[in-house]
Amino acid sequence: MTDQQIQTVLLSLLRSGLWASSNSDGLAALSPAEWNALYTYAQQHTIEGIVFDGLQRMPADLLPPRALLLKWAARLDQIERHNRKMAALIKDQLEQFELAGIRAVLLKGLGVAACYEVPEHRISGDVDWYFAGGRAFRKANAMMEKQGVSLLHTAGLSAEYCWQGIVVEHHQRMFDIHNPFCFSYLNRLQEQYPFETLKQDFAGLTLTLPSPILMMLQVNAHILKHLLSFGLGIRQLCDAARVYYTYHNAVDGKTLEAIYQRLGILPWIHLLHAVLLKYIGLPAASLPFPVSEGTDAEWMMQEVWRSGNFGFFDERFEGAQAQVKGERKQAGRRIWSNVKRYFRYAPMEALSFPVVQFISKYSHLKL
Repeated sequence: MTDQQIQTVLLSLLRSGLWASSNSDGLAALSPAEWNALYTYAQQHTIEGIVFDGLQRMPADLLPPRALLLKWAARLDQIERHNRKMAALIKDQLEQFELAGIRAVLLKGLGVAACYEVPEHRISGDVDWYFAGGRAFRKANAMMEKQGVSLLHTAGLSAEYCWQGIVVEHHQRMFDIHNPFCFSYLNRLQEQYPFETLKQDFAGLTLTLPSPILMMLQVNAHILKHLLSFGLGIRQLCDAARVYYTYHNAVDGKTLEAIYQRLGILPWIHLLHAVLLKYIGLPAASLPFPVSEGTDAEWMMQEVWRSGNFGFFDERFEGAQAQVKGERKQAGRRIWSNVKRYFRYAPMEALSFPVVQFISKYSHLKL
């Protein structure tokens, strides 16, 4: 069986787990070696928890070998324990921020996980806090430094540190939109669509999150940022699909389309929507507006397959799997390649991304 055929089976299992369905389109019998290859793909794209849910709906005669199932179940337990640990950390930090009079908004992570059929099985990498205004951002940083934390300032006007074994990031910008001519418009959007609260059932937390329309923008802009840099995993596509599915009735599609148009990323959004429909299984009724006719999504999905999670598995670049803190192997070549690839779909973002990343990383100026 070819890699493409294994990928087809993987996507079938992914869709089954993601949408709690028993659709068997694309399923086929795999050899033990092919099952191991499928599991490796799932790990590289951080979707092994969702795919495991898909296995539960698979015919018994097509299931993987017992040894792999046991290994997979152990990995699922690890994912669940990590998510509980992350929820406890978030609760602890929320209490600290509240006592200090700091309003913290959670981006991605458990807020997006709440959109999933089984939130505990979505893999969360780190905790992302947004603080409206530079003053709150600096106050939160200072509070953590007083507790002995060593902060690393990163590109995008952010800071990161390790807390209780989990990476935490502080952000003073909600959106990964790099076109400087859009910054004032983004500020107005935050004023127009205030934050909302969500009771996170599985974690028992009450979280402050972006409003649904801004969550859609935030999640999708984050995907574009990673495509312009080193690539991304399929989990980020699942996030976009589940956010659309969960909140599509709470958002006016024409308004969201106008926002994408104003930000200069609408052609890319059509490309993303085509991928979500064809490969991730998002129902067309959950899209905020129809996909532009003739949109070819196959090449973008192939790029996602090649790069793996955040580009760590891209075999086209020597040393891609060797992560170095704060940098990547052949970073300039890889970013330039992606900038050229996505320029036709989001020209101002493609031009602005490397410039703003450089300035924010090395000067820490407020842009």
